[in-house]
Amino acid sequence: MAKKSYSFRLLKSHIVDPPDALKENNRLEEKPLRDTPENKRLFAGQAYSSPPGWISFFAEPDRANFNGLFGGQAAAVLFVRVDFRADDDQRAETRWLAVCFGMGFQDLRPEALESQFGLKVALNKLGRERIKSMDTRRPEDATIQTRSQSSRTGEIFDFGIDMNRIILQAITGKSGEDDFGGTLTGADGLKLSCETSYNDIDGKALQIVTSYGDNAFEEAFPWYGKITPIRDRARIGELDNELLARLAAGAIDGIHLAPPEIVDYQNIDRFKFSGSGRGDGHDELRLVEYLALFGDERPLTLTHLKGDKVRVASEDGYFFDRWPVFKCLSAEIYIDGILYILAADEWYAVRDDFVAEINEAINGIPAINLGLPAYTPSEKEGDYNQRVIDDRDDIFLYDKNLVRFEGERGRVEFCDLLTSNRDLIHVKRRSKSQTLSHLFMQGYVSAEAFLDYPALREQIRDAMPAVALLVPAERPDPAQYRIVYALLHEGNSTLPFFSKVAFASINRQLRRMNYRVGISWIGPVAAG
Repeated sequence: MAKKSYSFRLLKSHIVDPPDALKENNRLEEKPLRDTPENKRLFAGQAYSSPPGWISFFAEPDRANFNGLFGGQAAAVLFVRVDFRADDDQRAETRWLAVCFGMGFQDLRPEALESQFGLKVALNKLGRERIKSMDTRRPEDATIQTRSQSSRTGEIFDFGIDMNRIILQAITGKSGEDDFGGTLTGADGLKLSCETSYNDIDGKALQIVTSYGDNAFEEAFPWYGKITPIRDRARIGELDNELLARLAAGAIDGIHLAPPEIVDYQNIDRFKFSGSGRGDGHDELRLVEYLALFGDERPLTLTHLKGDKVRVASEDGYFFDRWPVFKCLSAEIYIDGILYILAADEWYAVRDDFVAEINEAINGIPAINLGLPAYTPSEKEGDYNQRVIDDRDDIFLYDKNLVRFEGERGRVEFCDLLTSNRDLIHVKRRSKSQTLSHLFMQGYVSAEAFLDYPALREQIRDAMPAVALLVPAERPDPAQYRIVYALLHEGNSTLPFFSKVAFASINRQLRRMNYRVGISWIGPVAAG
């Protein structure tokens, strides 16, 4: 029997009647099967049937030429009941597996399906050295999605990916068990090339469901599941409502607003919200100022959060809509001991041992008191840096335009401030995860280029001859330098979790280069 490719989805355990997994507006009808088996249900029909979209290209009078012309796609879903005993306590269990043909998978309700079902099966069956392709996501405020492919099967680390910083979305490779199948791709669903038929599907379904319950992946891929995107709409609804309840009660610890992308604060310095008055706006995105728009007479709702806009002032002072308020929300919420994170409109659950691991790594990075002045809220970073060097002869300012160097990783910004103690200081407002992660990477790229490019060191010396003793022409000894990230804040001296993950990774890399690393929190000017 030749191998063919089949598509599988696993229904959640509470779905006991397969039609409950179909969308309300599905076009499938139940079809009879020979011998009317109790453990199989077949639904089939036309997934869609409509005039081709390209007909609109033609003028209205000519469209009659295409009357009766339709595009469509056949679809079928065979539900197979799997009765098995769990390995842990031998309890009898029953699950329904959906075998999808054509466009049949589109008629299944996403909330009725196990998320990452196929991914877990694939990881259990692939083994370490049989990977061909991976789809990954870096879940920060501007999500980066990547597909990495190899011309031959290999290990996960052959792809050069830091598994602590990404979420695995899909994986393709060769099964390590010939009787299970050949090539397989796992995501929410499972696509498997295997030898099976209607008469054999019960055995194949049992193999697949049993593999889903296996935990072999924990040894081969211990990093899997550290951060998991939540696809269950009911759970997302619960988290949205919990977030709303906390905002309405003013319990905003761990929740803040910030631009969801990297912005130039030299050009953007005023924000306001749709529905607010005609004032000049605010210098920062502050959650308390948004919440002040609501009260007993106008309670905050999810509709407000997802419909209201953050408005930004253009150079001529005109405010225009930039982002939905909900997209600017970052939240870290513990519920029943589990950390849930909201980033870029998506919720994630973080495994508790990974949280502990990252917190331990961050706590090991020294907090540095550089003796720098307090931060004035609304002050631009460039203005703050200029104020730092006033009346100081032991700190040198490097404006981003002072040194222009293009390295292998693009334009290198040497640092914001250089001290006579050889501290390379990078200054940034505490903001959302993506902005901070960009800052940490910027410090790494600068530190790497500082060692490897004599031309960069020459530019630094030429721009400011006074630092000649601090920046040698020959390759510096990194042990004599300290990379310091100075974060300006208005009372929130903590890092978002995804920023912690990025910082922990960058810290390891800098220390391998023999640099010292530190973080310095620059708080606001004391009131009064």
